[in-house]
Amino acid sequence: MIDADIARLSSIPWAAKLINDKRWTPTPSSNRFPKPTGEDAFFAETLDTSRTIRTMLTLKPAKEEDGDLAYKELLVILDLGDGLNGYPQVLHGGFAATLLDETCGGLIQLNVFEKVKRLGSQHAMNYLTAYLNTTYKKPVPVPGPVLCTAKIERQVGRKLYVHATVEDGTAQNPRAADPASTDFESVVLDGKLQPRAAADGYWLNDLSGKGIAPFNPNPAGYKVFRNVLDYGAKGKLLAVRTEAWLTLQGDGVTDDSDAINRAISDGNRCGPWVCDSSTDTPAVVYIPSGTYLIAKPIIFYYMTQLIGNPQSLPTLKASANLEALALIDASPYSNQNGEPGWTSTNLFMRQIRNLIIDGTARPPTAGFQAIHWPASQATTIQNVKIRMTQASNSVHAGIFVENGSGGHMADLDIQGGLYGMNIGNQQFTMRNVKISKAVTGISQIWNWGWLYSGLTISDCGTAFAMTNGAQSNKLEVGSVVIIDSEITNCPTFVDQAWTTSTEPIGAGQLTLENIKLNNVPVAVKGPGGTTVLAGGSITIGTWGQGNRYTPSGPEKFQGPLTAAARPAGLVENGKYYSKSKPQYESLGVGSFISARGAGATGNGDTDDTVAVQNAINRAIRENKVLFFEHGVYRVTNTLDFPPGLRAVGETFSAIMGSGSAFSDQNNPRPVVRIGKAGESGSIEWSDMLVQTQGGTAGAKLIEYNLRTARGSGIWDVHTRVGGAKGTGHQVAQCPTGSVNPQCFAAHTNVHVTSSASGAYFENNWFWTADHDLDDWNSTRVSIFTGRGLLVEGRGTWLWANGVEHHALYQYQFSKASDIFAGFIQTETPYYMPKPDALSQPYVRQAAYNDPVYAAGQSAYGLRVVDSSNVLIYGGGLYSFFTNYDVSCSSPDAPNGRRICQNRILSIEGASSFQAFALSEVGVEQMLTINGRDYATWSDNLSVYPNTIGYIKYNI
Repeated sequence: MIDADIARLSSIPWAAKLINDKRWTPTPSSNRFPKPTGEDAFFAETLDTSRTIRTMLTLKPAKEEDGDLAYKELLVILDLGDGLNGYPQVLHGGFAATLLDETCGGLIQLNVFEKVKRLGSQHAMNYLTAYLNTTYKKPVPVPGPVLCTAKIERQVGRKLYVHATVEDGTAQNPRAADPASTDFESVVLDGKLQPRAAADGYWLNDLSGKGIAPFNPNPAGYKVFRNVLDYGAKGKLLAVRTEAWLTLQGDGVTDDSDAINRAISDGNRCGPWVCDSSTDTPAVVYIPSGTYLIAKPIIFYYMTQLIGNPQSLPTLKASANLEALALIDASPYSNQNGEPGWTSTNLFMRQIRNLIIDGTARPPTAGFQAIHWPASQATTIQNVKIRMTQASNSVHAGIFVENGSGGHMADLDIQGGLYGMNIGNQQFTMRNVKISKAVTGISQIWNWGWLYSGLTISDCGTAFAMTNGAQSNKLEVGSVVIIDSEITNCPTFVDQAWTTSTEPIGAGQLTLENIKLNNVPVAVKGPGGTTVLAGGSITIGTWGQGNRYTPSGPEKFQGPLTAAARPAGLVENGKYYSKSKPQYESLGVGSFISARGAGATGNGDTDDTVAVQNAINRAIRENKVLFFEHGVYRVTNTLDFPPGLRAVGETFSAIMGSGSAFSDQNNPRPVVRIGKAGESGSIEWSDMLVQTQGGTAGAKLIEYNLRTARGSGIWDVHTRVGGAKGTGHQVAQCPTGSVNPQCFAAHTNVHVTSSASGAYFENNWFWTADHDLDDWNSTRVSIFTGRGLLVEGRGTWLWANGVEHHALYQYQFSKASDIFAGFIQTETPYYMPKPDALSQPYVRQAAYNDPVYAAGQSAYGLRVVDSSNVLIYGGGLYSFFTNYDVSCSSPDAPNGRRICQNRILSIEGASSFQAFALSEVGVEQMLTINGRDYATWSDNLSVYPNTIGYIKYNI
């Protein structure tokens, strides 16, 4: 492009003389190139026409100067059209001033770019115009060529004084003319680290910085958003001018470990061995594109999101001498006593997104693991690529999980290593995971239950191994469900150890459904290398092993199954439909509306109802995405999310329902209402919380009414009722054993109404707090909420979904149809049965088809009433306590008899139901159909819970 500009302007004698002058170097005009952020759109787009600026060429001095400023002068040659007229054939005076301002800014920007290179920092300096004093000396004729000049005259502190001219090009010596001139003062930052790194084209970086942590001890000084470059990371060291604009590339030479750790830990945050949890120190730690050398482990903190630029994934490259359990460590072990940094089952609210982790520099026999992730609810890893050595003697592992109560991962791509993943956890959902060229693709260390969907494993010795404990006849893997997956060029798909005589009797259960094998000789291997299921190049319909229940009672099974047909509305190309959380990487900042910029405060005190609703309505009207900067947006009436809304938070921005509108449980009212009855359209909502404050017994946190278009979804949106600062539901207000009306906090957590269809949920935790997250001792609390997740609609997806601690039930599917659920997880309230499900504060309401309980009963984990095609792909229904006493679920219980409540799963009426790998803890009767008990704990004792591999009823 610059060559064409030079050719066109060289036909003008005075311009050709300047272009050929060795004292000047032609360079592209960066403001003429569109940028993802929308920067320079005026000159790059609006004025890029045949009637405005037809050609534009910048000339910078050929020789740089020493000192703070490399360039003191700049020339810009332009060919202007008649679309810039003021009077006939005269340049508009306002546009002449615009040219002066742009030329002065171009000179300063040129120095910014040079300072980036000199300092090795993207944030060398920024600038803005303080004033522009213009003198008009004579008209500038157009159309035709003009010359703009800019020269720095002096620098005083942080101010630069620049003199500029616009010349008409008709004089013999055009630089002597002065038809318009200006004195330009620009405030320039001094090149030291500034509070914000420069924009890089991804909206999250370019828009963030306004988020607040309102209940932090220092809300004005605490930074929610952190760019690692602001903390000294050199991952974007080299500045490289392209024809379009300045780009910055990572050097991969400087050790950036300390800088990234500073970005994570800054602000007296909740670190390892210091606090178990905290809600007032959230952080988004942003990593721009580039390569970052890592020689020390990156230590994760509580309520942190580590996010790379999805437009061009940044690389964290392990140094050859990295000595660590993992490059990213979510819970390091103490060198002194071996204690983990956090209690793994309380390790909530964390995310990793958009990274490449490169371990190839580590020797094959030296330890390397990309991520250590002993995580629990409301956590996710998404869009991460891991690269390791492909040597046959490798001891590397991509992801290591040894504990926790998770969790969710999606969109992973792992190559090499001894293990793609070496993992064990109570329960997990993993979707769209690609592993290749590892010795073992996935090593399942232990679990209670696990759902894998969309595995793509190729060129591994064994795709999936679950044999732990086989030698001692004490299997450590409870149950595994793998669906909609493809395995290629692996000698063995699943290596497992279950037989009809292995112990525990409910462990080692396996379900395979819709699995395509390409050149895989053994589909399922058994003890001693036997072939349990032959492979080849085939598709496995449905196959399983373990314990199942039939109308005639329990039996062990191993072989093909006649599973329920998948409802057409739940599938796409034969697989269960799924959609990853949108990150809007193709949108610039102009496509977003800021909630705080639109007038909401997010300070947890001001009533933001009107301001937030106005921002929502504006986002719909202008077809933009609504960005909720981190904060607590207190509302005193229902917020309506109309069809078409796209809303995204910043490390779990919260909407908090408060006040008398939500106080009456006999007149429940939603805090957030998604569509109104009869409305249809789309919804995208991600990375937020909904909670309540004070006595809100009539609050429905989320009501979903929308007839939803395919492609919609609710991702990483959680409800957190109590247990956090600002809610009025902490230890001081809601101590255990109390029944305080101010701690009656929600009528229903989430209600998918009968008018709704197509509701898509992924990685959601609908939680009533059992302990105070901001208490140093994680002290337990008594907070009462009525109903968990009530689904009455049609066509619902529940991927990686948990519902806990509600008084009447956790899940209820009532007159619903076509539900995909996996993995789902519940906990019974810890206070039960004192009060029990009959006498707790929420009265039964026939309008909600609430269950009828006898005295002494505890709440159901899952109740299915007159609902069809309810399909469960892995579930855990847990009851750990009786009146806060955990001894009823002790791992050391004699003969494994752990009884905390009688019933937890009830199927009623004209329902059709299928479940694979359903685990329960602390329950005597595992399966109740229309009041009759069909399965007892003792027939299904697994690694700790009790597990039924297959239930099929009326379907």
